[in-house]
Amino acid sequence: MNDETGTPRGDDAEAWLPQRTLRIGVTGHRPARLGSSDLDKLHVEVSRILAEICSLVSLHGPTEIRLVSPLAEGADSIVADAALERGWALDAVLPFFRDDYAQDFAPGQARDAHLRRLAQAAAVFELPGERSGEGGEAAAYERAGRITLAQSDLLLAIWDSEPMRGRGGAAQIVAEAVLQGIPVIHVDPADKHPPVLLWDGLEEIDLGQQTIDTVARGDVDKLGALLGQLLDLPVEKQEAAMLERFRSGATGWQRLALAYPLLLAVAGVRRLRRTDFGWTKPGDTGAAIPTCTGTQDFADRLDRAARPSFARADAAATRFAQLFRSGYVTNFMLAAFAVLLSMLGLAMPAWAKPELIVLEVLTIATILLVTRMGNKAGWHRLWLDNRALAERLRCVALSAQLGDLDLRGAGEQAALWVAWYTRASARLLGLPSIRADRAYLECVRSELRQLIQGQIAYLNAEARRMHLLDHRLHLTGTILFAITALACVSMLIFKGAYELVPALYAIQYPFSIGVTIVSAALPAIGAAIYGIRMQGDFAGIAARGEALRHDLETLAGVIDADTLSFDTLLRRARRVTDLLAGDLASWLRAYHARPLTLPG
Repeated sequence: MNDETGTPRGDDAEAWLPQRTLRIGVTGHRPARLGSSDLDKLHVEVSRILAEICSLVSLHGPTEIRLVSPLAEGADSIVADAALERGWALDAVLPFFRDDYAQDFAPGQARDAHLRRLAQAAAVFELPGERSGEGGEAAAYERAGRITLAQSDLLLAIWDSEPMRGRGGAAQIVAEAVLQGIPVIHVDPADKHPPVLLWDGLEEIDLGQQTIDTVARGDVDKLGALLGQLLDLPVEKQEAAMLERFRSGATGWQRLALAYPLLLAVAGVRRLRRTDFGWTKPGDTGAAIPTCTGTQDFADRLDRAARPSFARADAAATRFAQLFRSGYVTNFMLAAFAVLLSMLGLAMPAWAKPELIVLEVLTIATILLVTRMGNKAGWHRLWLDNRALAERLRCVALSAQLGDLDLRGAGEQAALWVAWYTRASARLLGLPSIRADRAYLECVRSELRQLIQGQIAYLNAEARRMHLLDHRLHLTGTILFAITALACVSMLIFKGAYELVPALYAIQYPFSIGVTIVSAALPAIGAAIYGIRMQGDFAGIAARGEALRHDLETLAGVIDADTLSFDTLLRRARRVTDLLAGDLASWLRAYHARPLTLPG
C-alpha cells in the first residue's frame, strides 16, 4: 500500500523489502573461436546449468532471474536462447547502437535471430561504440563486457581457458570478473572438463584480490552456498534487528528530543524548525533522485527500489541523529546540573536539603535512563546505518543510469544489512532501456552536476554551522572558566579586605558560599560544554566537510571542462561515488568511536 507520495506505508513492512532479484551475466566466444564445438550439446549443457540455478533459487523464495548479455553471435546468443526458454528476463547490453550492431550479424538467419532476441529483451542498453579509429571496435566490446560485469551477481563464461587474444574478449572479461570478486561458472565449450565455479568465497578466509591462476575452484554444486549469500536476508541477530527496525518505521521519540536543536538555537546557530519536532514525511525527499531515462519501466523501478527507501533512510537518519545528539547534550548538561544541586545544599536551609537530594537523585536517574534507552534502542547505530544507506542509494540510482550497479562497492565499510539492502535495491533497479547518445549523456552529466552542487551547498552550510557551534561553545566555556578565576581572585581579595575592614566579616559566610558555588558549578558547566564538543566532534565535521567540498568543487570543474563521452562520464560518476563513500566511511569511523556513554 502506498501513501499519496507513492511511498509504501509504514504498516506495510513487506513493501520496504526490495523484490528479490538475481542478475546473471554472460560472456563467451564467437563462432570462429568456438570452432568445432558441438553447439547443440553446448546449448543442452547451458540449459542444464540454468535449470540447476532455477532449482536452487526456488529454495530462497520468489525471485526474478535476469540474464545480462551483449547478445553477440555464438556463446552469448546460446545462453540468451536458453534463458528465454526458461522464461528469464533478458537485459541486453549492446556495444553499438542497435542498427549499427545489427551489422555484426550476417543478413538472413543470423541477423533475424538477433533481432528476435532483441525484441524479447526487457531492457536494451545501447552503448555509443565507434568502429572508426584504431581499436574502436575492440574498445566497444570491452565496454559492453564491463557493463555486463557491473550488472551481474554471477557470470556464466563459455571460455576455452586460452589466454586473451584481443581486447574485450571472454578471457579478459573472466579475468576482470575474478579480480572484482564476481563468481564465475566456467563452461568449457569443447567439454574437456565439467563446469567449474571460480569464486574466492570458497576460501575459508579472505585472501584479497585473486587472479584466474589463484582463485579457488569448486564444483558447480557449491552454487547453493553462493546463492544463499546473494539472496538471503542477513541472519546475524543484530543485523536482522537493524533491517527489521528499518522496515517497521522510525520512533516517535524525536518530538521529545529537543536538547540538540535547543543548543543550536541558544548558541545562535539556527532557529528551531518544525522538523525538529518530528513533523516531516518521508516522501518529502523523494525528488532527490531524478532520472534521465524517460522509460516508464526504469522510472517505476526507481520509484520502487530507490526513491521511497532513500526518503525513509534519510528521514530516519535525521531523526536518530537528533535523538542521539540530544541524548548526549542532555546527559552532559544534567551532569552539570547535578553538581549545581549538590553545591546549592550549602546555601539552602536544612529543611530544603532532602528535596535537593531527591532532585539530584532524579537527575542522575534521568542520565542513566537516557543512556540505557539510547543504547538499547541503538540510536547511535541507527543514525549511522540509515545515513550510510541513504547516501549509497542516492549514488547507485545515478550510476545505474550509466549501467553501473556498484554491486561490489556497496559492501565496503558498511553494515551487513546496509550492504544487503543497497545491493538488493541495485539489482531491482537493473539496466535502463536507453540509447546512450549525446542528449542522454548531457542529461546524466547535468544530474551529476546537480548532485555535486547540492552536496557542495549542504557541506558549506553544515561546515559553517558546525564551525560556529564549536566556536561559540568554546567561547562560552572560556568565559565560564574566566568567571571562575575572577570569583577565586575576588575571594582572595575579600579575605584580605575583611582583615582591614572588620565590618565585612558579617558577609563573609554568604560571600564564601556564593564563591564556592560559582567556582564549582561554572567549571562543571564548562566541562559539560567541553564534553559536548568532544562527543559531537563539531570541529572535525567542519574540517572534513571543507575538505570534501574542495574535492567536489575541483571535480565539478573537471566535469565542466570534459569532452562529453560515455567512458569519461562513467569515470566521473564513479569518482563522485568514491568521494562521497570515502567521506562517509571516515565520518562513520569517527562516530563509531563516540557511542552514547555516561558523562565522566
